[in-house]
Amino acid sequence: MSAKELSTFRAGVESKPGTESTIAAGTGESQMPHIPEELSILPVRGLVIFPGTIIPLTIQRAASLKLPDDTLPRTKVFGLLTQRDEA
Repeated sequence: MSAKELSTFRAGVESKPGTESTIAAGTGESQMPHIPEELSILPVRGLVIFPGTIIPLTIQRAASLKLPDDTLPRTKVFGLLTQRDEA
């Protein structure tokens, strides 16, 4: 991501409460969620998730199970990162 794209993204994230920040999503527009300074990341394998998609997550590793339990009560937001299999 270029410095210009990053500054544009940060400007939308750091907007004042009550100011609407929007991001194009498919055919319509939706309000951008607040992204916390520290974002918990859940690695997923064999799955591609697009922004705005709602899907059930099957979490099996103990460390991965702990992440939503710790994060959701505080911020309701965590990131997903697609992880490649070691081949």
